[in-house]
Amino acid sequence: MKREWVLNQESFNKLLALFDSDIERAAEKYEYMRATLIKLFECRGCHSPRDLADEVINRVARQLEEGKDIHPPSLVNYFFGVARNVLREHQRHPESTMATLDALAPAEHPAEDPDALFDQLSARYKSEQRLECIETCVAGLPPETRRLILSYYEGEEGIKIENRKRLAESLGIPINTLRIRVHRIRERLEKCVADCLGRAGE
Repeated sequence: MKREWVLNQESFNKLLALFDSDIERAAEKYEYMRATLIKLFECRGCHSPRDLADEVINRVARQLEEGKDIHPPSLVNYFFGVARNVLREHQRHPESTMATLDALAPAEHPAEDPDALFDQLSARYKSEQRLECIETCVAGLPPETRRLILSYYEGEEGIKIENRKRLAESLGIPINTLRIRVHRIRERLEKCVADCLGRAGE
């Protein structure tokens, strides 16, 4: 009889390392991924969204344990690819994971195309990852540089022009010099964010 594969601590540690080399950040990213997968299966009206999310995670963990080299350009897309397979299997054999119809939670988007839903949740996941990286990179700037970049982009569109003029005056520099400084800071931030997203697996 074929033995059922069970996620053990060693396999789980390998899985966490896939998310981040830092254990705390890895745990946070793992929890966020699991919550996103649960939301996905809930939106499809699946009776056991947590079980299906765990099935996705177990499959990836098993691939790692069996020696598969997983270094995709986008980690979220990799997990969502596995989730697509799990969802399709579930839809073909709903009796394996579904209870009676009366016990089913109503689908939030019953007529929605699964692929479109995957894309929507994937985009939201990436957007939140990007915002988190931007906040981290801005926080890592020297205090004066951070104040400069935040002040430069402060205010509504119409107010920004006047704010920038006052900012240049307070620094005793021409507005064009201010723009050049901000451009250089942005280049640093963009590189920092790109590196951060790369570590996050986007």
